[in-house]
Amino acid sequence: MGDPLEGVRVLDLTRLLPGGYATLLMADLGADVVKVEQPGKGDYIRWSPPMVGEHSAAHTALNRNKRSMTVNLKRSEGRALLMSLVESYDVLIESFRPGVLDRLGVGYDDLSERNPKLVYCAISGYGQDGPRAQVAGHDANYIGYAGLLSVIGAEGGRPVLPGVQIGDLAGGGMSAVIAVLAALVHRGVTGRGDFCDVSMLDGAVSWSSIHAAEFFASGTVPQRELMTLSGAFPCYRVYRAADGWLTVAALEPRFWAALCESIDRAGLLDDGFATGPRRVEVLAELEALFATKTRAEWMEHFDGLDVCVGPVNDFAETFADEQVRHRAMVIEAKVAGAGSLKQVGNPIKLRSMTSDLLRRPAPGLGEHTDEVLEEAGVDEAERAALRAASAV
Repeated sequence: MGDPLEGVRVLDLTRLLPGGYATLLMADLGADVVKVEQPGKGDYIRWSPPMVGEHSAAHTALNRNKRSMTVNLKRSEGRALLMSLVESYDVLIESFRPGVLDRLGVGYDDLSERNPKLVYCAISGYGQDGPRAQVAGHDANYIGYAGLLSVIGAEGGRPVLPGVQIGDLAGGGMSAVIAVLAALVHRGVTGRGDFCDVSMLDGAVSWSSIHAAEFFASGTVPQRELMTLSGAFPCYRVYRAADGWLTVAALEPRFWAALCESIDRAGLLDDGFATGPRRVEVLAELEALFATKTRAEWMEHFDGLDVCVGPVNDFAETFADEQVRHRAMVIEAKVAGAGSLKQVGNPIKLRSMTSDLLRRPAPGLGEHTDEVLEEAGVDEAERAALRAASAV
């Protein structure tokens, strides 16, 4: 038995992060992902610095295990080629503005006529319909509309843009994978494909589920650093050590009690969820205490205790961490013109996987055009004609 998605064939027409991350997860799990790119330009992320060898570091990270072909959808011959290719593929993923491919005659309705089993996934900022469907946007806009940005940052301070793209990765990338896999399972029952309408705004809003539940129940609008899991209480907060930061997440009474005992603060046993003036006093006491030792000293102090304390690592520390490395979240990938480069591994671990995570390095632009076309039955003369027509 092969990898979980072995045999699933995917045409990836997306650009940049959301779709690239979605198809990366699928390619790592064994899907045959063909990256369909514009001739001469390709996915814009190819040229995003820093460059490593012939490609950008971002391109090499997002596009391992994929193949690349070029198709010019502005040419009728290119559109006809896509219509032909889709007959032998299971999934097509795109990230154009709603309606773009429909106007070109290669949208879902057109393609599903050629292949009724096709699972078509459209990733967009605001969804395929609604008053903002055609509005341009990026991650900051999506999480801003979703309310997530309003609860990130310090109490009373300005909203802080997160260092990772929540709307792109969670709302777009992971939601797309879930939608596609659900549609493939449904196809196994009905024999028909489906249209997956993935909105990055929708995905970001869905991440507010428990916060929204509290809002709907109480009518109180959540505030930065004043929610249970954002620093409102002494038992769940980030504290400064002498040389960095520590995370304290002692929510349950037994963890808070163990923490208080270990730092000789029995007087704080009832103050894990302190509010008002008492909260201010407890925070001041703990902040002064944690500042007396380095992170390493505190981690040694808490070693072996169930207190839910950890460091705030920077990237160098994260990718040197023994647990991260044990879980194969750091891998070595081949890079054209630069030997090899470390990359983040795949978070999905299935016992059924039979091959190494890295089967193929990130492709050059159009590197596999001839290979993919030959597989589709396009002979050498036909390929020459497509090139003469600037269709590939």
